Amino acid sequence: MKKSLLVLGTAIILSLSITGCGADNTQKDQQTEQQSDQKSDTMAQETDEKNEPGKDVSGVLSFLSWYEEEKFQPLLDGFHELYPDVEFDFQHVPSENSQYDQKRSLLASTDELPDIFYLGPPVQSMAENGYLADLSDLEAVKRLPQNYQDAFSYDGKVVVYSPDAWVGGVFYNVDIYEEHNLEVPGTWDEFINNCQVLLDAGVKPLAVSSNMVDWFYWLHDTEVMIDDPQFDAKINTGETTFKEGYTDALSIFYADLVEKGFITKDMVGLSDDQRMDEFSSGQAAMTITGPWAVEGIYSKNPEINMSVFPFVSADGREISSGALNVGFAVSSGTKNKAAAEAFINYVGSDEGLKIYQGITGNFLGVEGIEYEISPVMEPLRRFAESGNFALPNVNWVYGSTLTPIVEKGLQEIVLGTKTQEELIQELDDKQTELMEGR
Repeated sequence: MKKSLLVLGTAIILSLSITGCGADNTQKDQQTEQQSDQKSDTMAQETDEKNEPGKDVSGVLSFLSWYEEEKFQPLLDGFHELYPDVEFDFQHVPSENSQYDQKRSLLASTDELPDIFYLGPPVQSMAENGYLADLSDLEAVKRLPQNYQDAFSYDGKVVVYSPDAWVGGVFYNVDIYEEHNLEVPGTWDEFINNCQVLLDAGVKPLAVSSNMVDWFYWLHDTEVMIDDPQFDAKINTGETTFKEGYTDALSIFYADLVEKGFITKDMVGLSDDQRMDEFSSGQAAMTITGPWAVEGIYSKNPEINMSVFPFVSADGREISSGALNVGFAVSSGTKNKAAAEAFINYVGSDEGLKIYQGITGNFLGVEGIEYEISPVMEPLRRFAESGNFALPNVNWVYGSTLTPIVEKGLQEIVLGTKTQEELIQELDDKQTELMEGR
């Protein structure tokens, strides 16, 4: 009996000893797990802080924009919320009359390009001279359709970020059209007839400023580029000339618009603001512009009843004025690469794209972003979505030099101080000179 009790007592002691060891080990395991969890949490926090937007991105970011700062402010504010330590040195230069292109060229020639600036196609000249940083690896760029990337690539590298395309056309006052029983023209001759009806009735048909190139480009788009979209790119290589592609357009421009009194000498002295005032106030029935002007027109005249139609050819075909929008380039010599890349990635985020589209009013090339287009622009949506749009001078490698020659030459033709032949010859001579000096 005593032996049995002894065995039982021993068993109980062993059992308690084992149970005690198990509880102690469990406590130690729990402490180890807690320490491990705390260590993991600390590492995760450190990683989050490292990857947190704004961390280690600071300093001044210089930006040359052709949008006014007030209009661009929502995008700057959104970026600043993520990167509060970045300050902007914002410079605005208008795009009218090549002011922006000339300013950018001047800064490039003196090695004073800002960190970020706008650049349109073609990018060959700026890229060849080593002014542009490679943006290919940015997440914003990777979201773009391939054709958007290709349009701003050089030597296999994307050097400009452009997420949107604009289309434009002839904006017209619907009430004026209805008052004079006019219909939207289906051909060039019908458009000219509408102008004549309005002029005969004492209504100014067209609101035109000193920069009247769009009326000239209309004729080139509908008679040349509609059949050969690559025509102007061939001028860059010497395969064709301005004489071959622009002589007829310039002849029609002069005969139908200048000689018939729809474009007059006094227009050479008008600013872009003045011609937009004429259209907005109903003093003129039509003008050529794009989505960027819609807000301004309504702010001048909230009651205006307007719509838009595309460029029409002699045989009734249609094409819209338009191009991929100018995009953001980063200077290869930027002193704040981190902030510049962070800004472009912000613009390319869902939030940034919605804000940017609200600024430009253009059609986005990135899928999955909900945005609104002004109802006025709806007649041109099909041209944006199909890619049926053109703007000749965006294809010129030496556009920053040639475009001012066209602008000034048209003014001189209207004033009677230069002939059509002289302008065409000047363009071809300058193109040859620039190609030989490349």
